[in-house]
Amino acid sequence: MNKKQNLIFFSNLFGKKKLHFYLINLKGIKAFQQSYLRRRSRKTNINIKVVKNTLLKKSLKLTKNTKFMEIIPLIKENTTLLWSKDNKETAYLLLKFTKKYELSIKKIFKLAISEENLFLGEKGLKDLINMKSKKELLTNLIATLGFSIRKTIFSLNRIFLLLCNLKNQIIYKYENKKNS
Repeated sequence: MNKKQNLIFFSNLFGKKKLHFYLINLKGIKAFQQSYLRRRSRKTNINIKVVKNTLLKKSLKLTKNTKFMEIIPLIKENTTLLWSKDNKETAYLLLKFTKKYELSIKKIFKLAISEENLFLGEKGLKDLINMKSKKELLTNLIATLGFSIRKTIFSLNRIFLLLCNLKNQIIYKYENKKNS
């Protein structure tokens, strides 16, 4: 791809709302370590691409998204971009990668943009791992509501059965009085 096509590709990529972006620095990382990271990212549907900073900055400016404008001054040195539909998977991959090769997260992880939030540094990566996604929160909410609804229906069913039993007792007493 030429420069203009790359610019359009990345600006369109940053325009997609359901993607999570990670910027990392692989300067000083050995080739076999980078190869491991690329293989693992392919297996887990994480895209990875080394990007020139000027191209990255220009494509971020084209999106006109204020969150992306905040990170432009932070884009320095060697930049590798990772993106995927799952925010935690990428965070776990980076954590596993740094542990496996005893690398410093501070030196590798620059920042992440996930669900329109900005995460910086080692603390940001750990926050991403511990943070529940919107999908997880909605799943928990629906499960909780489902449990509450089932509990309410069960209680209403018990009340209905008690009322039916009471009705049958009244009818039985009424018929016994009538026959006496």
